[in-house]
Amino acid sequence: MSSLLRDHWRTSTFRLAVFFGILFALGNVALLGSIYWQISVYLEHHVDSSIMTMSSNFRDGDSAKTLEEVNDALAYDLRKTNIIGLFAADGTVIAGNMKSLPQTLPIDGEVHLHSYPEFMQYRETRPVPPKYAGVARIAARRLSNGELLVVGRDFTELLEIKAIVLRTLVVSGAVILLLGWATGFALSIRPLRRINAIRETSRRIVRGELSLRIPASERHDELDMLAIIVNLMLDEIERLLTEVKGVTDNLAHDLRTPLTRLRLLLQRAQLQAAPDIPLQRMLDQALTETDSLLGRFRALLRISEIENLQRKAGFSKVDPRDVLLQIADLFEPLAEEKAVTLALQYVATDSIQADAELLFEGLSNLVDNAIKFTPTGGKVTIRLSQSDGVPRIDVIDSGCGIDIEERDQVLQRYYRGNSRRENDGHGLGLSIVAAVMQLHGFSLKFQDCDLGTHITVFCGDIASNSGI
Repeated sequence: MSSLLRDHWRTSTFRLAVFFGILFALGNVALLGSIYWQISVYLEHHVDSSIMTMSSNFRDGDSAKTLEEVNDALAYDLRKTNIIGLFAADGTVIAGNMKSLPQTLPIDGEVHLHSYPEFMQYRETRPVPPKYAGVARIAARRLSNGELLVVGRDFTELLEIKAIVLRTLVVSGAVILLLGWATGFALSIRPLRRINAIRETSRRIVRGELSLRIPASERHDELDMLAIIVNLMLDEIERLLTEVKGVTDNLAHDLRTPLTRLRLLLQRAQLQAAPDIPLQRMLDQALTETDSLLGRFRALLRISEIENLQRKAGFSKVDPRDVLLQIADLFEPLAEEKAVTLALQYVATDSIQADAELLFEGLSNLVDNAIKFTPTGGKVTIRLSQSDGVPRIDVIDSGCGIDIEERDQVLQRYYRGNSRRENDGHGLGLSIVAAVMQLHGFSLKFQDCDLGTHITVFCGDIASNSGI
């Protein structure tokens, strides 16, 4: 579920919908908050004005008349919202609907908010909402004869109105946020499907299927505009790569036959020439150079065959340990001849989908390079382990190493690092390795190490390792 939400959050449609949902929710909260504040101020001001007016209507100085006015005011209060009490100077109740004089009520003639459950008479007959214990706004003043007059009004219903407005504010904000999230989720489903389709196509293109193109819909939106531009770019890239590759392959194929004839002629001339003469040494050097050229052309044609994906049909379940055991047996004599220690370390791992022969060829080139560039007395280690759910193969040597800035270049055709130019080679070994790993969808990475070279092959999806 978290992965699904994360994918939706990456779409601009979802984020815009959530953003506008938050914006509308904040606007709604601001609007209702303003209404709530204005209602609160109005209700308090209205109630306070009524209390002060009612308090001033009672006569001061005539106890009998004041008592009569208190009883009349209560009789005419049909809604039973008024609070009126007339008390003697010592606090004894004279008249009104109050049981007692509140001890904490200031006698200053000003209106105060006060709870009344302990001194109201009609609380039993007039139910109070469970959230409120009974709240009133009350003003108390002392009359000229020493008596106390308390006038107030029940404020519970008004508090209920304020609470309703506040609840509406909170609920409407939450609903707007929820609707914004749901709308963004719904609107982002289609773009997310298209993005997933584009991502899957991109992965296949990375694996070498250059004939594929980014899918476009009939909506002609921004994704379609981007897909058209990318497809045009892919068309041009495929055309250029095809032309360059075609020239290289044709040259390698066309020149291999005359070079083979040339080698036969040189070998025949070598056999006919007398030994220990300058011509014989020149013929030996010419044969060596011809063999080097033929080796390069064979490697080029091999890379071309691998890159053309002509061996996909040979894929099956392969145990990488069996492949590495064969490689160790093959290169053990070469390592002994050069006085290099060749060590194979492995644990049980999952099987992989691979062409066993191609995988053997690619990993053999890695081990061959490691032994070739490791000095006498050095060590080459082949290690098989399980990492992040996929088999991992490490080839580590104690040789001259590869500079960080050259690590990407050594995988290209004909490139030879500055530290390796004195060694024999065509600069195509690692190109074959890269082509084999790309065909399998494996990831090849250079690891940092203090001495020598450390190359790791992750036998999993190369797209997932590259973050596509």
